[in-house]
Amino acid sequence: MELKQCEKCYTDVCVNGKWFHHDHLTTSAYMLNGGSPEMVELEKMPTTETELIDMLTSTF
Repeated sequence: MELKQCEKCYTDVCVNGKWFHHDHLTTSAYMLNGGSPEMVELEKMPTTETELIDMLTSTF
């Protein structure tokens, strides 16, 4: 699925049993863990959900 290119859009995905939140048009994501979020800096801005999952999978 292609990620919409708008500032107010976001995607939440589950990778290896952990949920991550990514705001579109950014190169970061954070783990939804109920406490202080763990930030992840992505290598580039993902354009598809599959690309986002692949980037997060290689990190975690």
